[in-house]
Amino acid sequence: MLRLHTTNKGAFADMQLATSLVRLLKRDPRTHLGGRFIVHSEGRGRDVVFIHGLAASPACWEDVPTRLPTVRSHTLHIRGFAGEKPFPKRMPGNFLKPLADEVAAYVRSHTRGRAALCGHSMGGLVALIVARDHPDVVDRVMVVDVPAFFSVLINPFATTGSYLTGFADLARRRYIENDHAAFEDTLRRTVQTLVVSDIARERVVHWGLTSDRETTADVMAEVMTTDLRADLPSIQSPVDVVYAWDRGLPMSRAGLDQTYASAYSGLADHRRLRIDNARHYVMFDQPGPFYASVAEWLKR
Repeated sequence: MLRLHTTNKGAFADMQLATSLVRLLKRDPRTHLGGRFIVHSEGRGRDVVFIHGLAASPACWEDVPTRLPTVRSHTLHIRGFAGEKPFPKRMPGNFLKPLADEVAAYVRSHTRGRAALCGHSMGGLVALIVARDHPDVVDRVMVVDVPAFFSVLINPFATTGSYLTGFADLARRRYIENDHAAFEDTLRRTVQTLVVSDIARERVVHWGLTSDRETTADVMAEVMTTDLRADLPSIQSPVDVVYAWDRGLPMSRAGLDQTYASAYSGLADHRRLRIDNARHYVMFDQPGPFYASVAEWLKR
């Protein structure tokens, strides 16, 4: 019975993903096939690049055309995630910086001047690296639900020492070595903490199951050990940080506020906005407030 239930959920998630991709492709005939990602672009107006997170899909941004009709969106699908084969020249432990460099090259070639960058989770770290290393291509940045050092969500006093490196490597090995049943069970339990809606949960689970497990594990460990806090003073672009809080999360509102305030204190120009009654996929849990915050960010 459990196996049949899982299969039905997988078929439902397949249908949801296929529907999203069909909608995306129908809307957008403009496709860029890059080395580390594919980009679908559509619309007219200000250029905005949307970068999804770890083991996720560009379908997390599917509401952009209707919610933000006056922008020209460039939506990345990073290779290795949600059904895309991994980049063949990927080097373990060196994913974020090369990805950011390719994003910068894409902006130089495919947008009209500087672009706004909006990144969710891992994608938010990539956006910050682009702003740090390629300020000439960045107009502004929005970081969605990730501190400049992810591991402070695990331990507020975390540092990038040998203990954290060992912890991240252990997490990486467990992610790879679990058999499929244990892997899916862990993924489903994790996704419970990332999104409220049952339908959205099935979609996120499907993205994780169809992502390359080795790529995901390696990048997860890299994200855990990447601390951008000391680099923030060099970022001159304005940055908005949006993060989610829900009663089901382990940290209090005040604790989360303090974590984000501390993580981004080094930025010269930034604003922070907490969206309540939402979890990590805030664009699914609270699409109205989330896209209102994006629209306000673009007016800065």
